[in-house]
Amino acid sequence: MKKLAYPYLYISRKEHGHNQAFVAHKLGISKERYSLKELNKANFTLPEAKILSDLYGMPIDELFSNSIKVGQ
Repeated sequence: MKKLAYPYLYISRKEHGHNQAFVAHKLGISKERYSLKELNKANFTLPEAKILSDLYGMPIDELFSNSIKVGQ
């Protein structure tokens, strides 16, 4: 199993049925660049984080948290 840099972002993207190409288009970047960002090999900009926060209806700090709380 791979370690996810941003599990909430990954899970939210999957739950919404979005692929990386769709999200990359929303951010105005290539799918390859988005993939690097999701793997934490490149950084999201604040405007990109805001777009993702709005897209998935989650606060930025929660969306980019690297831990998942179970049983809430």
